[in-house]
Amino acid sequence: MTNPPTTPMISQREAAEIVYKELKEMQRATFDVATDWGRWLLGSLLLIHGGALFGLFTFLSTLAGKPEALVQYQWTVWWFVAGVILTLLAGMMAWFNWSMHSDNYECMANKEMLWDSSKWVGNPPHGFWLGATHYAAIICGLLAAGCIVGGAYSTLNGKWVPQVVSAIV
Repeated sequence: MTNPPTTPMISQREAAEIVYKELKEMQRATFDVATDWGRWLLGSLLLIHGGALFGLFTFLSTLAGKPEALVQYQWTVWWFVAGVILTLLAGMMAWFNWSMHSDNYECMANKEMLWDSSKWVGNPPHGFWLGATHYAAIICGLLAAGCIVGGAYSTLNGKWVPQVVSAIV
């Protein structure tokens, strides 16, 4: 049994128009995802870490005259400061990642393919950095979430970090 000869159901021009429109839609969709994802992540983690720092500094203001009590909470402050920094890094990496996705779709949506049959989808310029920023955003986000646990534990057991450091050194 032989296969029947294949004939295209639509012309290359029609296919090019469909592909072009899809790529442009994907570009818009990835940009929307970048915006929403970055906004959610930054808002959530900054609220947690910022609220923790605000509450901690409010509490510590009552201990202003007791330096020995303040020392117990110095690592807690650093945990939440690190959490804010890691949150900002995670949001920035996610924004870079989705912006590169959007740029890839922009470059792939080659306008020339709409009128020149020898042209087709363009090459996406971002390859390696898509993976790098993707994993960097995940790692920074997880570390920022871990800072919540570290800060909470440090609040309850403030002298554990110096003890671990002195045990290692």
